[in-house]
Amino acid sequence: MKFATLPDGRDVERHTISNGDLSASFLTYGAILHEVRLAGLDYNLTLNSDNLEDYYVKMKYYGALIGPVGNRIKGARARLNGIEHMLTPNEGRNTLHSAEAGSYCKLWTLEELTDSSITLSVTLPDGDAGFPGNQRVLAHYSIEADNVLRLELTVTTDEDAWVNVVNHAYWNLSGEKDITNHKMQIAARQYLPVDDETLPTEPNDVEGTPFDFRELRPVVPGEPDLDHNFCLSRIKMDMREVMTLQGGDVTMTIATDAPGLQVYDGRDTDAQGFAPYAGLALEPQYWPNAPHEPDFPKIVLKAGGVWTQESEWRFSR
Repeated sequence: MKFATLPDGRDVERHTISNGDLSASFLTYGAILHEVRLAGLDYNLTLNSDNLEDYYVKMKYYGALIGPVGNRIKGARARLNGIEHMLTPNEGRNTLHSAEAGSYCKLWTLEELTDSSITLSVTLPDGDAGFPGNQRVLAHYSIEADNVLRLELTVTTDEDAWVNVVNHAYWNLSGEKDITNHKMQIAARQYLPVDDETLPTEPNDVEGTPFDFRELRPVVPGEPDLDHNFCLSRIKMDMREVMTLQGGDVTMTIATDAPGLQVYDGRDTDAQGFAPYAGLALEPQYWPNAPHEPDFPKIVLKAGGVWTQESEWRFSR
């Protein structure tokens, strides 16, 4: 169904899929995960807006799929095959979420819709914001048995390119104004400290630090500030459960084959009309700034190759 109209006259659609007690709604703009609802609860589990214009500036990453490269690239430049690509800086001198090339601000195409699944696609042109390769991103969301929301991502390119497509939903499981009554557990022995530009440094052990979430514990705003990658592995793995979030009487477990999980505490959600810390962004992905870090998991997709990633959000009460 029609949700809104873009300034250029193209329609943005909203579609809902469901299976059992779980339903999810999506916008064709940004492939935004707009709503996630569990039967018996009168609130949405993810932060959203019913005003499309909010997604142009204030909420441009909320719920969206972000490619070709989510997260940060230092200095808005990087070398690939000996060629230095000049990217668009949009966070100081760095590039965040692919700047204007990002799929979060593109109108996706509805490829297929069933009662319990949706497939969306977008083409990201070569050279947009400096990123190489004509890339085609295919996102297949489905709701499986036992209240599981599943995402299968597929990317192809006609020349060597960087790929790190990221789901950027903000989660609040309790329906309250913020996440202060939530608990979190992350299966990571290491995390990436960041510098004053939020760029990652070398992996650090979580043991003995405020970033140790290996056991379920409360999420306390500012203790610590969170905009960090948790190192799940050095390579892509089989699908496995990597983190648990509890809020109210809802538990959400994330499973993924990605080697990293970026956690952002939502400290600035008040700028979008919510309370501060209104939701947690939990983003299965590759590690940030990978083009500059030879020891980080690689994000280069060779021409003619296929990049895939799978994630699941498993809900229970």
